[in-house]
Amino acid sequence: MVVVRAVRVHEFGGPEVLVAEEIAEPVAGPGQVVVGLNVADVIFLDTLLRGGWGGEFFPLAPPYVPGGGGAGQVLSVGEGVDPAWVGRHVVARGSGSYAERIVSSADEIVVVPDGLVSAEAAAMVHDGDGDPRARAVRRRDR
Repeated sequence: MVVVRAVRVHEFGGPEVLVAEEIAEPVAGPGQVVVGLNVADVIFLDTLLRGGWGGEFFPLAPPYVPGGGGAGQVLSVGEGVDPAWVGRHVVARGSGSYAERIVSSADEIVVVPDGLVSAEAAAMVHDGDGDPRARAVRRRDR
């Protein structure tokens, strides 16, 4: 079994419950891609969820890998996804982004424009809607 590094939450609590470990490498299913993350999107909601808040809206049960997206390169594609995506620099939404690789729906990835680095692009996955660079990312043709 191939493994990747990830940060997991085994119980709700503060930052001390974040544990670095190895998990199974994700595999793209139909309509999905695997993205090798350079940067994970980290937002305040992650800390609230890790603390046990919001279960009625975001049903999480430990153990889980936090995070909802990030930026990196498409490493592989599943059935029905254009193989031209492989190698492209993208932002992606997908659960479990506190890991080296995540699975994302092909509908949830957007090419990062030239000149925008992964850290800036990842910051726009969830909270960057008001930033003109985020609008530029979303307008780009795939």
